[in-house]
Amino acid sequence: MLKTIKAVYENGLFHPLESISLPDRTEVKLVFLSLEDDLSSWALAKLAEDSPSFAFLADPREDIYTLDDGEPV
Repeated sequence: MLKTIKAVYENGLFHPLESISLPDRTEVKLVFLSLEDDLSSWALAKLAEDSPSFAFLADPREDIYTLDDGEPV
C-alpha cells in the first residue's frame, strides 16, 4: 500500500494529522520530505526515482496501454 499523509514530528515521534487505518504494530517505511524544503522539480523526480514507491510500475500487469491506444508521444 502506498499512502501519503501529513504528520508532525515532536519529541522523537511522528504524529499523523489524519486518521490511519492500520493494525497496531504494523511496520511501515517512512519516506519524508520536510515542507520547509524547497526542492527543485529535478530533485523531487530523482527522489521518486530512487525510492521503491513506484517499483510496482515495473509489473507487466500495470502496462495497460498498447500501440492501438493512440499515437506515441
